[in-house]
Amino acid sequence: MSLLRSHVPPELVVFDVDGTLHDTFRWWAPIIRAGLQRFADMHGMSIAMPDDRTAEAVVGMKDAGVWAPFLPEAHKHRWQELRSVVLPMEVEEVSRGVDYLFAGVRPLLLHLRAIGVKVALASNCRRIYMGAMQDGQGLRALTDWQFCLDSEGVVTKTDMLRLARRAAGEAGRVVMVGDREPDQEAAQALGWPFVWRRNDRCHLGDAELIWGGDPNELLAGLGLPTMSDRG
Repeated sequence: MSLLRSHVPPELVVFDVDGTLHDTFRWWAPIIRAGLQRFADMHGMSIAMPDDRTAEAVVGMKDAGVWAPFLPEAHKHRWQELRSVVLPMEVEEVSRGVDYLFAGVRPLLLHLRAIGVKVALASNCRRIYMGAMQDGQGLRALTDWQFCLDSEGVVTKTDMLRLARRAAGEAGRVVMVGDREPDQEAAQALGWPFVWRRNDRCHLGDAELIWGGDPNELLAGLGLPTMSDRG
């Protein structure tokens, strides 16, 4: 908490996307099962279909960490082939006009920018999926910068945070908000306070702040005017 106190109110807030702002869990499990079945049929393979909890456990992970867990041991190296089958299905789903952001996320992001707080995204996805988030879910217009694993100068999520800070003029007071271990690790690598978007896929109770999802709860915890304060 002492680390957080030195960074509030923040000049820059960096958000993870899936599981933090975007309710991936409303559509991911059936999409990965359908994609796995398509992949299995294409290659004459037998693949066990994951239940919802198993499918959702990979959300927020990186590259092979997302795709390889669903493949049989002898085929885990083919995760990029599986991704190439499922990715168009993901993009189609999040681009078909359904709002998949968590309740309150759109007004929260608009409010942050209205009160002068810079907002960036940092996601362990690749360019095509990020484009679907930017345009299919409207996050390009709601945030100042969006970084992913294909962004120039990025290898890790830590790089994304570093670039976001640079884009914000080397802002002194910064906060990372995310739901999974890679988010916390990236924040800790740079000495940033980390806000955990509480969920049942992991336990990061040592975060500087735990957020249950209500926009005003996050704003108050960061020492910012709440939306109710502005009427």
